[in-house]
Parts: sequence; structure tokens; C-alpha cells
Amino acid sequence: MTPGEAFLPIERDLQRFKEIVRGEVKKRAREFLTREELFGQVEGRLVSIPLPQLEIPKIVYGEPLGEGLGLGGPGDEALGPGGHIPVAELELEEFLDLVGEALRLPRLRPKGEGEVTEEAFRYTTLARKGPRGLRHVRRTLKESLKRALLSGEYRPEVPLLVPEPEDLRYKAPKKKPRPHAQAVVLFALDVSGSMREEELRLVKTLSFWITLWIKRHFPKLERRYLLHDAEAWEVSEEEFFKAREGGGTRLSSALLLAEEILKAYPEAFYNRYLYHFSDGENWQGDTPLALEALKRLLPSLALYGYAQVEGPYGRGQFFEELAEALGGQEGLALAEVRGREDLPRALRQLLGG
Repeated sequence: MTPGEAFLPIERDLQRFKEIVRGEVKKRAREFLTREELFGQVEGRLVSIPLPQLEIPKIVYGEPLGEGLGLGGPGDEALGPGGHIPVAELELEEFLDLVGEALRLPRLRPKGEGEVTEEAFRYTTLARKGPRGLRHVRRTLKESLKRALLSGEYRPEVPLLVPEPEDLRYKAPKKKPRPHAQAVVLFALDVSGSMREEELRLVKTLSFWITLWIKRHFPKLERRYLLHDAEAWEVSEEEFFKAREGGGTRLSSALLLAEEILKAYPEAFYNRYLYHFSDGENWQGDTPLALEALKRLLPSLALYGYAQVEGPYGRGQFFEELAEALGGQEGLALAEVRGREDLPRALRQLLGG
């Protein structure tokens, strides 16, 4: 057996293992949705996926490959070194695509232009000077041949070309404008006294996956975070995810602050996303102000997502009031979350699915 023939079964094993990993990710997509250990990988390139009860490929030295695909049998061999559950690493983009396919998450498309133009440099032209590593051999020989033919030095029976300095050609960069879609996402969180720790954890989970999915479609993504009770204020991402409850509620305060912040992100250059999380309890008389702010904002947004979480004190009325006043308008996404089992459905709805 040649080395190439021996390699083919191993390559087959690797491809089958990758398919098993992809299938495992899609099968367990709902479980990954609530895995908080993934939360630190928003900016990472690789995602580590534990794969319990998965038989992993193993190579046994000194034994024929046989008719199988080289997969280890069940038992301790199915565990990694030391008996640990094996872990597979996937590129973050591939992992998100698999989860998105399993949960039927919608693809996000730029609204309007939402683009900036960057200068991209491509080596598509030639220069007479440049570094040796960028020398264009074929064009250099062509110039040398042209010179030899014109001067009569070329001899077909001895086709030897010796380039002169004037024959040398080098690859050179050329500026080329490249449109690039970009986006900004604002998260506004109600931290009034009726929002408990469990409700805040549900919001954290939704915010994390919304960020990942938008970033998958818009690599140039800016993120801003707001907290509010009766008043609204901007915080860092870390402060947003460590928020604790307290105070009353004025939903309009967050929307008015978001409206002010978004002035720095013109609609012509940004796909603008705004997400608002609350239990729906609002001060009497504030809902009309909130709805008026939303009527002004909606036409300029790629999406406004409102998620209402339900706590032990029942549910507020803002979800129904919002649905009645603006339901059916383009760019409005509504979701109700009563517990972790609602997260896959809510995520899909908040992304416009």
C-alpha cells in the first residue's frame, strides 16, 4: 500500500468525525443556548464543544485498518485522555451557522445602504521597482524577451534570457474601494425592583446570543448598553451583565436615551438595532411617551426587539399595549419569556424570525 492509499482511510475518518461533531452541535443547539461557559467566547475564534458519549477516531498501531472507518469502540476509549469527556473545537462562525440552522434563526440583511467604503490594497498592477519577494517572474522574462528580439540578441537555438535591470517588473498594490456593511446594537435593560435575578439571567442569555448572531452578519459591530429604572443611564458591557434590581420603572427613559445615542450612528451608514428587556410594569402615564418615542425610532431601525420576561409578580401590560399600537409594523419584533424553555423561540422572534 502506498503512503497515499494509507492516507485515504484516515482522511475519511476525519471527515466522518467532523460530520459527527456537526450533527452533535445541531442536536444539542437548545442546550448550548443556556450554557453560560460559552459567554466568554464572544470575541474568540474557537468554541470548545464537549461531546459526551461520542466515539472519537483512534489509530491503532500495528493492526490493519480492516473494513471499518477506524472509529474506536464504546467504553473507556470513547473518553479522552484520563477518562475525560472529549472536546472538539469549531470555528466560531461554523458553530454559529450550525446553531442558527438548528434553531431556524433568520439571516440578517443590511437595511438600506448601511455601508462604509474602505481602501483595500490588491497587487493587481506592476512597477519597475520593488522588493525582491514581489518580483513578477513571468512579466520580467517577457520584458527581457522583447528587448532581446528588438536588439537581435535572441537566438532560438539557444533560448537563454538574462534579464537586465530595465527588464525587472514587480507586483505593486493598487487601491480599490471596498464597501463594508456595519451595524450598531443598543441593549436597554429594566433594572427596577420587580426584575429578579432569574429574569436578569434570561436577559443576559438573550443579549449574548443576539450579539453573536448580529456580529456573524456584521463584523463591524458596535455595542452600547443602557440600564434604566425611572431614569436611564449608559454603562459598560461588564456593568450591564452585573446589573441588579432596584427602583421604579419608566420605559420611555431608555427609549429617549437610545434615540439620543443613535444620533451618532447615521442611518445611512449603520444598520441600527435596539433591544429592550423588561417585565412590562410601567409607571402610569409613561406608556404613551414610550410609544411616541418608538414611532419616531422605528423607521430608522433595522430592528427593534422588545422581550418581556415574566416574574413571580405576574406580568405587566406593555407587551399588549405595544402590540396593539404598533403590531405589524416593519422592524418590530416581540417576544415573551416565561422561562429558559422559551429562549430558542424568543431568540428567533427577536431576530425577526
